Amino acid sequence: MNFLHLLSSEAVQHIIIHCLNVSVWTSSEDLEDERESVRFKAWTGEVFEKGGELEPDVLEDSCWIKDGRWHQTHFVFHSLDPTLLPVVNIYNLPKNSPSSRYHLEVGPVCFL
Repeated sequence: MNFLHLLSSEAVQHIIIHCLNVSVWTSSEDLEDERESVRFKAWTGEVFEKGGELEPDVLEDSCWIKDGRWHQTHFVFHSLDPTLLPVVNIYNLPKNSPSSRYHLEVGPVCFL
């Protein structure tokens, strides 16, 4: 990984959270504050979070819709510091219940 970091000037990674009747990001109407949003741990140990210095781009956030159908929140991590990626952990994921579920789609890192 260090070799890729040294040869690169930037990096990009996509993570999609597919959700059924559960919110994961504060841009949704259902979450009351930023502490309820998911957070992502970078390779270096820093944290990508809503309102933080490192905040992911959100291409789509429809997880706040609770209509019994699957929706998604699509995060893009683009950094001019390639040592931040890949994302190595995701914090504050919602708890599953009989009526709510989620699953993760973690994309590869593209080092540029």
